[in-house]
Amino acid sequence: MKTEALVNGHFAVLHAGHIRLLEFASNYGLVTVALNSDYWTKLKYGNDYIPLVDRAYALRSNRFVYNVVVFDEETPAELILQLQPKYVVKGPDYINIQLAEQWAIDRIKAKVVYMDGPKTEQTSSSGLIKKLKIPLY
Repeated sequence: MKTEALVNGHFAVLHAGHIRLLEFASNYGLVTVALNSDYWTKLKYGNDYIPLVDRAYALRSNRFVYNVVVFDEETPAELILQLQPKYVVKGPDYINIQLAEQWAIDRIKAKVVYMDGPKTEQTSSSGLIKKLKIPLY
């Protein structure tokens, strides 16, 4: 399966910021979403609000997404080595952040592309969870 642009994340609460990121990524070719498993989502958020099967379904239903793959590691590094995307696309919250998977990106000679724009509570799953006052268990 061809992966040209790879986006990874939990997509714990799918929101407009995610959709903008997927649309942006589609400018670089067929988009594969590397989706964190429920285990890692629960570690990050304290709960897996929306189960993997539903998060994957919502992403697969998006017109900008070509494929969804699930990974159960802390970072998508091994998946990057396997899929060999031309581009790894990140949102504005990753600008000036050292990526844990950078070594894998460098090994396959992919390019990291960052979407510009502010990160706000409305464009962040964590921010939405806080704003909606969803209890973390």
